[in-house]
Amino acid sequence: MNKEIKTTLLHDWHLENGANMAVFGSYDMPLWYPTGVKGEHLAVINAAGLFDTSHMAVVTIAGEDARSLLQNCFSKDLDQCLGLKKTALVKGRSVYGLFLTPQGYVMDDSIVSQVTDEFYMVVVNAGMGGPIAAHLAENARGMKVEIVDLTDGVGKIDIQGKFSAKILSKLLSNPEVVFTNFPYFSFKGWYDNTIEGVDAVQLSDGTPMLLSRTGYTGEFGFEIYVEPRKLVSLWKMLLEAGQEYSLEPCGLAARDSLRAGAVLPLSHQDIGNWPFAETPWPFAVAEKDAKTQAFSKEFIGAEALSSLVDTDYTLPFA
Repeated sequence: MNKEIKTTLLHDWHLENGANMAVFGSYDMPLWYPTGVKGEHLAVINAAGLFDTSHMAVVTIAGEDARSLLQNCFSKDLDQCLGLKKTALVKGRSVYGLFLTPQGYVMDDSIVSQVTDEFYMVVVNAGMGGPIAAHLAENARGMKVEIVDLTDGVGKIDIQGKFSAKILSKLLSNPEVVFTNFPYFSFKGWYDNTIEGVDAVQLSDGTPMLLSRTGYTGEFGFEIYVEPRKLVSLWKMLLEAGQEYSLEPCGLAARDSLRAGAVLPLSHQDIGNWPFAETPWPFAVAEKDAKTQAFSKEFIGAEALSSLVDTDYTLPFA
């Protein structure tokens, strides 16, 4: 039986603007627009590019045991993961890592963000919201947590490139505040008005958003989360605001060439249903002790990774 092909809320816009479409992660997505892959790739490097990434999935974990659950299921040690000093994950910060099986296989890669003391956001790839939510739930038995799969319940757009902040500044109600003290892998705001205690990020018309200083292109940029009903209007506003900065809509092909140029893995191609061994991405798992080679914490898949013989594996990334 064929899987249902889904669409994002920007699907009509993509078709109306000449996008070459293809199915990716069960979604009909733009590969490139009339500018072409090379032009879109160079736009991100030299100016800015806009990507529809609302096919990606968001899972939230809330409750007093939320951090403990992630410490068991997520490959990064949340108590020592930020910066060169490996400080603990705190509110307003994010970290990249993996969800592994007990065999050390990669279910998916993810960015985990701490929203409040007991509330976390997990962003995974298209079609993986359900599997990751189920994996978390299976390992949360007896724990005080609430796990919610928000697949298709959050709109997501990425703006990447050196002019990203200047373009966003034209639309935000408080750009000076937003862009002050905004390091890489940090975020501000929330995509609706349901969470208290987060820094407000709003468009000039009052639309709330979560603005994350992240991306998967290797370039300066941001990931934007809004309510689905605001997605299309925000996309158009960004394109209009970005005209003077040569902002280009970009498809998945340019996203792929950019992440490959930054030597970032593509889930289920460079990493996937095989052991996470001998890869160029050791930053995706917990730190190892230099002498004992023991991970800084126990997590699902750690024992399998520790038992693998390095010479049995070669680098999968080309």
